[in-house]
Amino acid sequence: MNVTIRKASIDDYEDLCIIYEELDEYHRDNHPELFVKPDGPSRAKEYLTEIIEDDSKTIFVAESESKVLGFAECYILKSSSFPVIKKREWVQLDNIAVKRGYQNHHIGSLLLNKVFEWTKSKEINRIELKVYAFNSNAASFYASKGFKDLNKTMYLNL
Repeated sequence: MNVTIRKASIDDYEDLCIIYEELDEYHRDNHPELFVKPDGPSRAKEYLTEIIEDDSKTIFVAESESKVLGFAECYILKSSSFPVIKKREWVQLDNIAVKRGYQNHHIGSLLLNKVFEWTKSKEINRIELKVYAFNSNAASFYASKGFKDLNKTMYLNL
């Protein structure tokens, strides 16, 4: 399969929504106390337009034979001005998602490599991300690419 990675355009909106819905369903199934099915599309068109048009944000899509098979969404963050926090900037990788039926074909790796390139082009040397504890496949994928644990979020329902 020949896969091309490119910046998303608003023309990808409906294809992206299908993949977001798969991702959202996975999260709803594992944490129904946190996630709900929206009444409308999984993401507003304005949300994606803002990412596409903002130079500090981006969405890359993986495409084969004119079909969008996956995406990576990331944005630049800066540390707060709190006195004990070192001033820094990093890329927050919000999502990498690959459509069902196309996973385990190295599409995620191609998308992640594009995120690495984009990060370096912004002269930033750090990428951070969050992975839910139930998503062991994602955690293993990122660990295999050299990502390390930074913190842990814990909760208690009363």
